[in-house]
Amino acid sequence: MKLWQKVFLTTLALLVLTTSGLSLLFLRSSQNELWQRERRRAATQQQYMASLIKTGVVSQRLQSGQICLGPDAADQAALEVMERQAPDEYLTASQLYRSGRSVSADETGLCRGSGLAGSEYTDPALTYGQVFRREAQLFFALNAPLLLEQTDYRLICVFDVTDLDRHLQRQTTNALALSGAASLLSAAVLLVIVRALLRPLSTLSRASRHIAQGNYAERVNLGGSDELASLAQDMNRMAQAVQSRVEQLEQAADDQKAFIANMAHEMKTPLTSILGFADLLYLQKDVPVKRRMEYAGIIVEETKRMRSLSGKLMELLNVGSQNLVFTPEPLDALVAEVAAAMQPVLAGAGITLQQACEPGLTVLADRELFKSLLFNFIDNARKASPQGSTIKLLGHVQQGEAELLVRDYGQGIPEKELEKIRQPFYMVDKSRSRKAGGAGLGLALCEEIARIHGARFSIDSRVGEGTLITLRLPLAGAEPSAGEVQP
Repeated sequence: MKLWQKVFLTTLALLVLTTSGLSLLFLRSSQNELWQRERRRAATQQQYMASLIKTGVVSQRLQSGQICLGPDAADQAALEVMERQAPDEYLTASQLYRSGRSVSADETGLCRGSGLAGSEYTDPALTYGQVFRREAQLFFALNAPLLLEQTDYRLICVFDVTDLDRHLQRQTTNALALSGAASLLSAAVLLVIVRALLRPLSTLSRASRHIAQGNYAERVNLGGSDELASLAQDMNRMAQAVQSRVEQLEQAADDQKAFIANMAHEMKTPLTSILGFADLLYLQKDVPVKRRMEYAGIIVEETKRMRSLSGKLMELLNVGSQNLVFTPEPLDALVAEVAAAMQPVLAGAGITLQQACEPGLTVLADRELFKSLLFNFIDNARKASPQGSTIKLLGHVQQGEAELLVRDYGQGIPEKELEKIRQPFYMVDKSRSRKAGGAGLGLALCEEIARIHGARFSIDSRVGEGTLITLRLPLAGAEPSAGEVQP
């Protein structure tokens, strides 16, 4: 059973029970009031009859000149009065009893049929009433005490209350019909209200099904400030989070595919060259020395490139899983060590390295890993710089952080390539990078190392003017920024 059906049926049941209960209470109160009025009417009629009988007995006693009539004389006087009062449509029968014995006739048998003529109804202090039915008529009988000439009598009067009974039946029927009509009308109105109030649930259910089917851009637009509107907002936030996560996973899957494809391509190229020239050396028996040296040199260079590629790849894959030790390190000492280590390589390429670092700056870093970061920056600058140019490595404080600048005056990077150069295996000039021993993994590795140190770097480059890399990282003892990795 659906929720709207449960709400509708439950509310309708409560409404019907409430209205029916109130209707029954009102009907019962009304009927009790009518019966009380009918009893008062019957009692008044009986008292009138008793007054006539008393008057007739007193009149007979006065006419006879006696001080008190005897029982038989009193009975006769009462019977004469009762005979003169013919039954009508309301008072249908009457009978007089003395000492439990009837002293008047009951031709209709209603007085005896009322059940009030027994000896148990002779208490002179009480009046007894009884409702009974005969065929299609309803009667009300009263048994009241009557004192005549110092003798206790009982007067039974039977009244026809069929009209009242019919009126009460019509009243009950009308009340039930009205209650039924009100219930049907309430059900119709309630159904419309419940469906209108719970219609947003259908919208939420439909949206959830669409999201479950993969339509993560589905959103629910519900106005208002009630619970359903809040639920719709929560559902939209959930869908947004799911969509973002799915997009991230899809992007990661695409990046992984591209990474594997690039890696396969990068590995395939040197392997093909090595295999090709190795075959030439193997198949050709009398290869000239000069040609053999050329082939061997190509094989050596391609082997070196494969070693560089595999080394960079292993660094990139393992950098986040190494057991890193973060210690306070003087920044100027790190810069000096990197500059000294890179000097032979740069001198061989005819490039000058200028380094300077503000003393007293201490950073929290894994020494060798951080040096690898600087090696990669300077090596990238070397590959992009022409012979005879200069590379600058500078360090200072900037807005409470340590800032390292790596500046070259080489060929620069086109603006449209700046967003892609951090991707693994991406190279702006593939032929030039391969000749320089590049694998396209340097900046991807740098970004991972910077992330682990809670650092960040930006690249500003102009074609023909060179490139500036700005690395910012917190000083030792400073509070880390949001999102930084804790060592």
